[in-house]
Amino acid sequence: MSRRYGVELFLRQAEFFKNLSSKERQHVASQSLERTYAKGQTIFHEGHSSDSVWLVMEGRAHLLHYLSVGRVQTTCVMTPGEIFCCLPALDRGTYPATAVAATKAKILQIPSRIFHGLMQSSPAMLQQALCLFCSRLRQVEAKGCLAYDPVEQRIAQAILTLQKKFGDTIPLTRQEISELVGTTVETAIRTLSRFQKRGWLRLSRGSIQILQAGALSKLSSLTV
Repeated sequence: MSRRYGVELFLRQAEFFKNLSSKERQHVASQSLERTYAKGQTIFHEGHSSDSVWLVMEGRAHLLHYLSVGRVQTTCVMTPGEIFCCLPALDRGTYPATAVAATKAKILQIPSRIFHGLMQSSPAMLQQALCLFCSRLRQVEAKGCLAYDPVEQRIAQAILTLQKKFGDTIPLTRQEISELVGTTVETAIRTLSRFQKRGWLRLSRGSIQILQAGALSKLSSLTV
């Protein structure tokens, strides 16, 4: 199988691109680059001029903010088939976060001019892009509302959100959970251990298995 055909086949299966015509997918495939990143390698830096839209083909990428206090805040976890940083392709602004390969990853780099051209030529794809932007904005707003909730609630909500991406076994470490909810690693470890003692989770090295999603959901919806 040629590289170009493999990319086109992946685009056909990716939610964002599957409604393109065969000709449009071929064009995207021919103009894009497959890039392989080692775990921990930076894909692009926050504040740098954007020139591409990115699509995860294999592995996992995290969008991060490096805070002045020396901590890292994870804003998004991107998994295979998910596109990220497409907003700068429309407003031609800078990258809003730093992207890092959380595992060994294969990422498709799609030039912004190609993405922008698709938006102009396809009203259906433009509508799809707007829906994606709205969905991600809602997630950011919801996360902002949770920022002052007790850490147990924030971690419960994060786990339930990750369940939608990964199912009942979430391949994230305690440190990655702490960066996602904005707390220390030690606090995340203590909280997850309490959840395990209650029988809600099973913790393994590098992963979390959900045993009682209902209990997590009940906790995450508590008001104080």
